[in-house]
Amino acid sequence: MRSQIRAVPRMLGRAPKEIKEYPTYGPERREAELTSVGISVGRTGIYNILKKRCLTTAKALLEWVRKLSGEIITQDEIIRDKEKATKNYVEATY
Repeated sequence: MRSQIRAVPRMLGRAPKEIKEYPTYGPERREAELTSVGISVGRTGIYNILKKRCLTTAKALLEWVRKLSGEIITQDEIIRDKEKATKNYVEATY
């Protein structure tokens, strides 16, 4: 009988700290950036972690990064952002 060396288990649901360095990137781009640094995380794993923390939109991610950095978000900024989002259209004549 051969003795086998067991691999160290990877803890699922654990994201490297570098994941917050790219707040507006999607899972594919984050995977590429982390792979270039030498961290092996799949895009599905990245997406699942973001989904678990309700950070699947760029707006939610940016707000999360602002809170982490200690930047104060006022009620006026929230209202302005909502108004900006509703006026997101382009007028064109054909």
